Amino acid sequence: MKSKIIMTGLSSVLALSILVPAANADKLTELEQKKQEIEQRQNELNSGIQEKSNEISINQSDLEKIMAKITELSTKIQETEGKVNGVQLEIDQTKVEIEELKGSIGELERKIAERTELLQERARAIQLSGGSVDYIDVLLGANSFIDFIDRFSAVNTLIEADREIMQEQADDKQLLSEQKAEVETKLAEQEKRRSELVTLKESLNGQKKEQAGLQKELEAEQTRLAKEKTSLESEQAETVDISAELEKKLAKSKRVSLN
Repeated sequence: MKSKIIMTGLSSVLALSILVPAANADKLTELEQKKQEIEQRQNELNSGIQEKSNEISINQSDLEKIMAKITELSTKIQETEGKVNGVQLEIDQTKVEIEELKGSIGELERKIAERTELLQERARAIQLSGGSVDYIDVLLGANSFIDFIDRFSAVNTLIEADREIMQEQADDKQLLSEQKAEVETKLAEQEKRRSELVTLKESLNGQKKEQAGLQKELEAEQTRLAKEKTSLESEQAETVDISAELEKKLAKSKRVSLN
C-alpha cells in the first residue's frame, strides 16, 4: 500500500511538472526530494527482490531434498513389496509341503497304529502263556542239541523281531514329531517375516505421504514467493522509468535556473 501511494504521488508530480515552469525553485527542490524518495524505494525493492530470490533458492533446495526423499521411499516401498511377495510365495509353498506332509503323516500314523496293535497282541499272548518263561519252556523241550539250537534260533528271532518293531515304532514317532515341528516352525517364521515386512511397507507409505504433504506446501510457498518477486520486479521497473523521467525534469529545471 505504501509503495502504491509513493508511486501515485510521484506520477502526480511528474504530471504537474509539465505544467509548472521548470524555473520554479520550489519545484526544483520538490523534484530532488522525490528523486531521493524514488532512489530509496529502489534500494528497498532491490533488497526485497534479493531477499525473495534467496528464499526461493532455499525453498527450492528443500523441495529438491524432499523430492529425492520421496523417490528413495518409493524405491524402498517397491523393494519391500517385492520381498512381501517373495515371502508370500514361500508361505504358499510351505502350505503345499504341509498338505503333502499330511499324507506322509497319515501313512506314518497308520504304520504306528498297526505296530501298536501287533505289539499289544504279542503282549497279551505272552501274558496268557506266562510271560518270558514260555520261551524257556520252548528251549527246554528240545529233543536234541540240534533241536535246541533250532529252537534257540527261533526264539531269538522272535525276540529280535519284537525289538525291531519297537525300534521302528519309536523311530516313526520321532520322525512324525520332527516333521510336524519343522513345518510348523517354518510356517510361523515365514508368517512373522511377512508381518514385519507389511508393517515396514505401511511405515514407508506413511513417510511418503508425509513427505508428499511437505512437497505440496513447499510448492505452494514457491508459487507465492515467485509471485511476490514478480510484483517487486514490476514495481522496480516502474521506479526506473519514473527515476529516468525525474532525472530529465531535474536537468531541465537546473538549466532554466542557470539561465
